[in-house]
Amino acid sequence: MANVKKSYVVGDRYEAFIAEKVASGRFNNASEVVRAGLRMLEDYETRLVETRALVDIADAEIAAGEGIEYAGGQDITDEIVKRGMVRLSQKD
Repeated sequence: MANVKKSYVVGDRYEAFIAEKVASGRFNNASEVVRAGLRMLEDYETRLVETRALVDIADAEIAAGEGIEYAGGQDITDEIVKRGMVRLSQKD
């Protein structure tokens, strides 16, 4: 796709942010800052869709009685530590 120049108004706050990032030397120009931001937004939205799908799966498992019931936070912590120790012992 050809580079088509477009113009967007982002407001004073974001103009200052973009200028700050360019001035820091991390980015060569405003377009690089905007592209980095768009990549981050795209990644965030992808992870959000994936997380929602995992929540849907978990909800279905719980509805099917496949969930694990814990009495409190310490029980969950103990289970996580126990599973972690098992995984670590399997790496040897």
